[in-house]
Amino acid sequence: MSDSNPFDGLAARYQANRPDYPESLLAELANRAPEAPQTAIDVGAGTGISTRALKRALGDGWGVTGVEPGTDMRRQAQESTPPEDGIAYVEGTAEALPFDVGSLGVVNVGQAIQFFDRPVFYTAADRLLASRGLLSVIQNNRVWQRSELLDAHETYVETHDPTYSRNYRDIDLLSEFEAFSWAAKAERLEHPWERVIDSDKFVGTMMSRRTMKPTVAKLGQEAVEDALRALAAEHGNADGTVTVPYVTELFVASKNAI
Repeated sequence: MSDSNPFDGLAARYQANRPDYPESLLAELANRAPEAPQTAIDVGAGTGISTRALKRALGDGWGVTGVEPGTDMRRQAQESTPPEDGIAYVEGTAEALPFDVGSLGVVNVGQAIQFFDRPVFYTAADRLLASRGLLSVIQNNRVWQRSELLDAHETYVETHDPTYSRNYRDIDLLSEFEAFSWAAKAERLEHPWERVIDSDKFVGTMMSRRTMKPTVAKLGQEAVEDALRALAAEHGNADGTVTVPYVTELFVASKNAI
């Protein structure tokens, strides 16, 4: 990712419309964190949704830093984070993290691992994590297989952008974690849930996706938003809301004791 990344211009809409993470999985993450050092980073922090969730899960004793390459997203993260949270946001990429060797208790990624050069990032995590430190990835996945609305949305995007595939995040992260020579047992935990939102929130959520930019460039923002509202009306609930099924995944691996 770079400073001129595809999320530029989407930060406000991203912050306003993207969901948080289930408290049950955040608690599982916190339960696996080491006692020390109480320092954590959230890589690819975006607007800080995952960074604030990480801080909330780990507690006041932890120092948490969000690492984000995009100026627009980093600005939004800073504006959306209360000063009392004590979270810092710094410029950086997953492949060149500006931290000292062995200085981190937790390296977390929320909703961004698909953008990384993962082998390079995993090597960096090994180098930066202290003994018994935790690498975690948490991501909210919309389940298009259980939703006519989401299926129709994915088809719409694929139709207008031949470079797009709904399977872009089909990565076997558990197998990648299990291959770490430096980590103990890898785990995958999940939490299925549903989000019931109005059509405006649905449109805002989908329009905050970087993958929508080529379709918007081709058809225009107004036409795309109208199409999304039509999908929500066709596949929505009787009260005007829509139901969006999710499965949130948490992948964790603890570094072997040194």
